[in-house]
Amino acid sequence: MASHSEFGKDTTATEVASVLGDSIKGRTVVLTGVSPASIGYTTALAIASQGPVSLVLASRTPAKLDAVVRDIKKVYPSAVLHTVLLDLSSTTSIHAAAVSVAALAGHVDVLINNAGVSTPERHPVTAPDGTELDTQFMTNHLGVFLWTALLLPLLKAALSARIVNISSQGHRLSPVRFSDYAFRRGLYDVPDAEKPAADLASFFTSTVDGYAGFLGYGQSKSANILHAIELSRRLSSTGIRSFSVHPGTIETELSRSLDKEGQDTIAKTAPKGFWKTQDQGAATTMVAAFDPALAEVDMATTVGYLSDCQLRDDMVGVHAQGKALATRLWTESERLLKYSVVI
Repeated sequence: MASHSEFGKDTTATEVASVLGDSIKGRTVVLTGVSPASIGYTTALAIASQGPVSLVLASRTPAKLDAVVRDIKKVYPSAVLHTVLLDLSSTTSIHAAAVSVAALAGHVDVLINNAGVSTPERHPVTAPDGTELDTQFMTNHLGVFLWTALLLPLLKAALSARIVNISSQGHRLSPVRFSDYAFRRGLYDVPDAEKPAADLASFFTSTVDGYAGFLGYGQSKSANILHAIELSRRLSSTGIRSFSVHPGTIETELSRSLDKEGQDTIAKTAPKGFWKTQDQGAATTMVAAFDPALAEVDMATTVGYLSDCQLRDDMVGVHAQGKALATRLWTESERLLKYSVVI
């Protein structure tokens, strides 16, 4: 477990940063998905408060990156901040962004894969190998997979680096549909191991032009967990550890845009009706990234999934924790991207 048993659902990223400051000072950190009023913003602010040697913020919108930098500089004028443009739906952008990070830093101590999308619409994209995908699987998993792979030389150059994938309890909505990544078939017209749970609220299985957006999101979040599992296995001899995180139920622009049925359904997913603030939502990420006690966890026997600032493998669905599934997803990801990862 994490070293601070007092950390829990009410803990904020600001509080975690203060307690774990010695693990942040002097580190080079890369954080994706940074925009104003987001979990990424709160995470960046908490990290900047403790004097990392360099904080690299990667996102796809220059204006939003610039706004975050201005805000952080107002509070922490001496913070060393860099920005990199990164669109995780574009392999060209991912390669260019990785080159930019390498030009900024000789090594990376912590990589936080916070960026992601959630959309009710399919927005089809084509993988490099020609397979049709939905944009959520491309951005939230394959883009993260490639981005992480390209930064591995910088992570291996550090001492005991960390990789943190932001997942979600939304992973329980859907396994990875190896036979139908783009949800072109009927929701249950796939092998049993790839079917969504039979007792889901109808809201979660609703479709737009035949696409079940929430299930597509769930598939990508399951992939985030499996990716972290396989990273830890393959990198076991390097000192790099990889974790996945459930930030909690947090009010976002997405949830505020839902109709009443949607808001009521999402509200039911909040444990005992508890909605986290942005600062509370970033706390578990900070623990996963910086708690020194996690360096002692036996990654061969754990999923490495954190919720409410503690390890909570018991919260992970069976479809997102099998080592065979994790290896299968890794192999499939290399095939879809036409890219072989060098460890």
